[in-house]
Amino acid sequence: MVCPNCQGNISDKRIRCDRCGQDLVLYKKIYKASNMYYNNGLTRAKVRDLSGAIVALKKSLELNKSNTNARNLLGLIYFEMGETVAALSEWVISRYFKPDDNDADRYIDDIQENPTRLDGLNQAIKRYNNALEFAKQGSDDLATIQLKRVIQLNPRFIRAYHLLALLYMKNGENERARKCLLRAGRIDVSNTTTLRYLKELDPQSSQSARDGDASVGSVKDPTSTIMPVSSYREDKPNVMAFVNLVIGVLIGLAVATFLILPSIKKNETAKNNQNYEDYSAGKAAIEVKEAAIAQLQDEKASLEETVIRLKAELEGIEIPDNNPELYDPLFEASSLYMDELAKAERDREYKQIAEILRLLDTSLYESELSLQLIDKLKQEVYPVVSAQYYDTGHDLYSDSKYEEALEDLFLSYNYDTNNVNAIYFIGRTYHRLEDYDNARVYYEMVINDFPDSKRYKNAKNYLNRIQD
Repeated sequence: MVCPNCQGNISDKRIRCDRCGQDLVLYKKIYKASNMYYNNGLTRAKVRDLSGAIVALKKSLELNKSNTNARNLLGLIYFEMGETVAALSEWVISRYFKPDDNDADRYIDDIQENPTRLDGLNQAIKRYNNALEFAKQGSDDLATIQLKRVIQLNPRFIRAYHLLALLYMKNGENERARKCLLRAGRIDVSNTTTLRYLKELDPQSSQSARDGDASVGSVKDPTSTIMPVSSYREDKPNVMAFVNLVIGVLIGLAVATFLILPSIKKNETAKNNQNYEDYSAGKAAIEVKEAAIAQLQDEKASLEETVIRLKAELEGIEIPDNNPELYDPLFEASSLYMDELAKAERDREYKQIAEILRLLDTSLYESELSLQLIDKLKQEVYPVVSAQYYDTGHDLYSDSKYEEALEDLFLSYNYDTNNVNAIYFIGRTYHRLEDYDNARVYYEMVINDFPDSKRYKNAKNYLNRIQD
């Protein structure tokens, strides 16, 4: 046992620290209670009562946050339920409290040593977030496709089963919903969300509710008086002191890149033209070089102005003390955008930036400067990303991979609702899948909203074939 006051090693039989004189009676009671909750959580985990085990383990950590056995087991349970990020967080914290001879090292290494598996888990989380957004927007078909992929990548992701079951229930496919919930129940037998959804699907319960059975209504639910256990949440360190430092470093790197890039391009241009020997060719090469230098200088000036403007906008954003992490995604998107500006135009990749911007809830931002910054980033990024997703979606359509093509084409349309090519090929993809109702919707969008486009005639012809 370790003394909580002086951190000295003491015997378990001592009631007072020999080194500092600290009374250990209360500490030993708390220590034993933490171990008792850990044993209770371990017992529940062995019978797959994962939800109950989480409650017990959180209580154990609330009493003794350095109980690495409880924290490691909590991480294993999270991982078993598909919560990879939560599991890794617990193991990292456990390793902090016990750097040597800690099972958390082995758990983390097992995941990191398999890059394919780790990438699959990351993709599952991203696709689940996309599916959640699509479900909120009413795109049930696209959300269902995403969730099926999530379950393929991570078959134990309980939240994915719950959301997929809700979509099935919404569309009246109760048997499919029941199968999803039963699979989730085999992972965690006491998950309250799973049990509540299954109860909604129980025809006897539903019939009793409709008939208003007085005998059932008069019996009080035995669980109605049970108060929910408050979730344990450790204090997070204040990282806002480092935000300005990180932003300054990123902006400094971007400015340095802008200053070095013209010199590199200038040297490359000189090397490409050094083999010209005749006077007329040499003169023409010099003129081309001077024009290129002038263009690069203009680009440099423009980029420097962009950096200065972004820096001023970032510095002008007032971060509220009650939710400092709200602005982290915006800072990340801005930093990534400045990094991409330093690259050649053909090498710029904006998809990650677009995804961060799409997931931002602009209603939470009170600063006018932050909203203007978000709009400017969207205007620069969204059209480019829409064109990229259209290209990949069109390639998948050409390879007859229609469900995968729909995914990219819908992303292209969501990022640019005026992308008539994406709208047209969404209709063509539904047409190929023989989903004529949805195909008709998108053909009519092309005909009604884009009568001057080159897709108008083809959309009208295919619409006539469906109606005939």
